Amino acid sequence: MNVDLDKLAKPFIRRIRPYTPGKPIEQAKRERGSERPIIKLASNENPYPPLAKIKQAVMKEMESANRYPESGAPVLTRKLADMHRVGMDEVFVANGTNEILDLLIRAYVEPDQNCVFSQLSFLIYDVVCQQCGVGRVEVPCRDYTHDLPAMAKAINDKTRIVWICNPNNPTATYNNREQVEDFLESVPDHTLVVLDEAYEEFVHATDYPDSLELRKRHENLVILRTFSKFYSLAGMRVGYAVADRRVAGILHKMRQPFNVNRLAQAAAVAAIDCRDELRPVIDEIIREREAVREAILALGCTCPPSQTNFLFVIPEDFAGDVCGRLEEQGIIIRPMAPFGGPDNSFRVNMGTPEENKRFLSAFRALVSQTR
Repeated sequence: MNVDLDKLAKPFIRRIRPYTPGKPIEQAKRERGSERPIIKLASNENPYPPLAKIKQAVMKEMESANRYPESGAPVLTRKLADMHRVGMDEVFVANGTNEILDLLIRAYVEPDQNCVFSQLSFLIYDVVCQQCGVGRVEVPCRDYTHDLPAMAKAINDKTRIVWICNPNNPTATYNNREQVEDFLESVPDHTLVVLDEAYEEFVHATDYPDSLELRKRHENLVILRTFSKFYSLAGMRVGYAVADRRVAGILHKMRQPFNVNRLAQAAAVAAIDCRDELRPVIDEIIREREAVREAILALGCTCPPSQTNFLFVIPEDFAGDVCGRLEEQGIIIRPMAPFGGPDNSFRVNMGTPEENKRFLSAFRALVSQTR
């Protein structure tokens, strides 16, 4: 019996090009077979491990790892509700914000309907739309930033969700308060606006929108936040939404019973209690971000101002594979052509000061070799 198992899958599933994450350090070590330290600056992670209090909370919770966690993460939900001054029924905790993207599409978008998102934004918006078999409307960006007026014009009677990544991944840019407010005023009632604020804690712009305040005037606004960046918990996979209780209720109907594991819940609860201790670490990352950007600009590269923990870089007149040549030296950065960026453009997240110096030294050497 010779069954073509590929053809048993739905046709739109067979056409999907899976998301490729930044190369893990473990994989790079296997491929290189070298003892030289490898630094990963490709996945917008916090370069520092979780604080001791968070590790202790996880180890304590290990004693109960033989038991299923509380479904719905009530302790963490209460913590988040108190922190944001909203009701518990307005908070939904998930296995990373990617799970929320998937649940929202499956709950709100029919196959003949569509989602609107920006070019040069988070690739998962497009991938999840493909996985769910719904329409996708990609709007060209402007100056490496969401063109919100153009996105508003792209909304039609079939549009059920608009994705706005603010600050944006991978370009590190942002849309200001006035731009977001004007956009929200133009969105019809039948469309949800999902404001993905994974990098909100790294913003220093004074005109960045207060999304929690905007929710009071726009019931269709869904805010996404994550524990992956600020809290150093990317490996734990914890994200959450703040939304109207009716939207949060729908998400609870769609989720799996134990979607956030016991250890991740404990880590996130402890992390919230450590916010004040984490702030100096984030301040250092922001200082490093500005210093590294100045050095990159001095090399004649394009590098938009960043409101995140990473930089979007376009080397000018550079011949050769930047990412590949840096990886040969044990430095992993992220090529941006797959995101729709220019050839040789890349994204580099901030590491420790020592890691950033090593990256800059290697990048300067590459640039000098082509001039």
